[in-house]
Amino acid sequence: MADIVPYLEQLCARFAQPEMQAAFRGFTKTMQFTFPDLRRDFTLSIAEDGSATLAEQTVSQPNVKVTTSSDTLAGIVDRTVNPIQAYITGKLKVAGQMEDLLRLQKLL
Repeated sequence: MADIVPYLEQLCARFAQPEMQAAFRGFTKTMQFTFPDLRRDFTLSIAEDGSATLAEQTVSQPNVKVTTSSDTLAGIVDRTVNPIQAYITGKLKVAGQMEDLLRLQKLL
């Protein structure tokens, strides 16, 4: 089990990059990350200006829900795990509108 907080903070920090903020401007959404191996949930909230905040919490109806193990997400962030392969093999489960999912690919 990986300490997932630094990896989630890396994802959140990407929203501080000007090109990422421009890509997500007007994309006000919440992403719920659920880690069954840690029994922890985190929410990444994307603001109107394209910035993002991270909190350890659960929201009732996130726009996008990601369920995976901490090791899988750590590998995706480190680029040692292919996110498409993780999805195909069921190690990464994602729920949400296709438009939102496609836009969020830029994070990975």
